[in-house]
Amino acid sequence: MKVTVLDIIKRAVKWDKKLEIYQNGEDNLYPERIDRVINNSVTAKMASEIMVQYLLGKGFGEADNFQINTDQKLIDFAIDIADSLVRQRGVAIHFDYNLNFEELNPKVIDFTKIRLGKKDSKNYNGKILFKNDWSDSKETPIIFDVFNKNQNVVKSQIEKAGSIEKYKGQILYINLDSRYFYPLSRIDAVLNDCDSESQAAIYKNMILRKGFFGKTVIMTPPLVSNDEPEMIVNDAGQLVRNRQFATRQAEADEVKATIEKFIGSENAGGALMIESPDFINGIDSIFKIQTINSELDDKMFEYTENSVSKNILMAFNNLPVALVKSPDSAMFGNSGASLLEAKKMYWENTSKERNMLETIVNDIVQNLPNWNGKYIFIQPLIALPAPNNTIV
Repeated sequence: MKVTVLDIIKRAVKWDKKLEIYQNGEDNLYPERIDRVINNSVTAKMASEIMVQYLLGKGFGEADNFQINTDQKLIDFAIDIADSLVRQRGVAIHFDYNLNFEELNPKVIDFTKIRLGKKDSKNYNGKILFKNDWSDSKETPIIFDVFNKNQNVVKSQIEKAGSIEKYKGQILYINLDSRYFYPLSRIDAVLNDCDSESQAAIYKNMILRKGFFGKTVIMTPPLVSNDEPEMIVNDAGQLVRNRQFATRQAEADEVKATIEKFIGSENAGGALMIESPDFINGIDSIFKIQTINSELDDKMFEYTENSVSKNILMAFNNLPVALVKSPDSAMFGNSGASLLEAKKMYWENTSKERNMLETIVNDIVQNLPNWNGKYIFIQPLIALPAPNNTIV
């Protein structure tokens, strides 16, 4: 993927009259671009996975196995929420309803596939539009009602749809940036850094694949003289192939084949015999081997890669480097204690998002008809002292 400067810096939100949506980004593809940039940056991808892990902790205990929808247990549902919170800082959750107007079958919707509909006079978005690919102008968006648990509202929507079977359900839209229509991703400020890391990897790969990496050049005088014509006129005045040229061409082909067999690691230690009538001017006058060194200079990238990596980790709530690039020795001795402190620090750094995740999950399960009514807590990844106001 190639990300240009214009792709990165523009995050405008404007009303699209044709689609009747608020565009997310100048080209309406901001969340898709965020997803690609994270996936193409090794630091951002790893950081997002670690942050999801710290949001989830050790899960919700026995409640992890609660069947929250037809396809998922509660823990899988929570993972989807955490992943969307980490990558997009927003979540979209779809609900079905039964004939008692109760919420059923909550599922996390890919945040890149939704857009907000027009606001009403009360500044309320009543519709959310869904498309698998917003760059495809031929695809017709599906229109959903915005989440509203008021049973009278749900009843009215079902009646308007024609039946419960025709009703598309509602989408709960959660935005961690209340100032904006759409949330800014946590990597928004480091998009250039993520792209730089990705492009550096692409550049090094191209050098290795296409450049003069470890190439060997063999230089010789012309094996077939330009003065030797390929075709000549015989005594009968006919244009025929020159036998001397053909002989020299065959000898040249044989030399090339011999050299190809000689070079390479499989033929290390082999000997190449060269027959020459004249060594007066030295062997370089008839045969010379030159190795071209690699164009790749790792030191040139070292500072840049370390710099952008640190910036990216800061964007993920200041993720400690030790949790990403911890050496094996960090598991032992004093370094082991340092690693534990890094884990505690990052557990604290992610508390806001983790509390949000816990609240979202509980708000949803408390309204499901088959839930037992208990509030559930995220279990910590590491042993922490219990606060005085802990709810047991």
